[in-house]
Amino acid sequence: MTVVNAFIMKYRSRSYIAESPELKKGYDKLFSGMILYCNIPWVIMGLGVLLGFTNGMFDYFNPKSMNLMVLFFHFSIVVLWGLSLWWVYFNKGAEFIEKHPGFIQVRSFGKRSNVTAKQIKLFYPLMLLGGVLGMIMMWVKDIPTPSF
Repeated sequence: MTVVNAFIMKYRSRSYIAESPELKKGYDKLFSGMILYCNIPWVIMGLGVLLGFTNGMFDYFNPKSMNLMVLFFHFSIVVLWGLSLWWVYFNKGAEFIEKHPGFIQVRSFGKRSNVTAKQIKLFYPLMLLGGVLGMIMMWVKDIPTPSF
């Protein structure tokens, strides 16, 4: 799904690149960064399943099992969260996204609009909180792993 979203964002950027060709390099950075970084956890999960370190994808909902591949998967997500926080707040990532319209859009009242740096900085912690709460729940709750 990450790759599909990346290509949708790349498709959306075409009209903006046609209007301002100097933005192409930035859009390419966003696209390649999304393809590379957002797929790291999925590659780890896939390797774990294919190489037999886990019984399937449901094992990744149970980090308390202390399976090294599952722990590595969760560690990669936490590292990516840290890197994204650094990029958005301390490396002008929010401003970079704002300068590249169409990459992230919001829909309200049926109308699409591009996000501003202020919106990103305001709502990113809320989005991250959802992931953190999900991660905490996986560590605290006993989620049964189905066996097929």
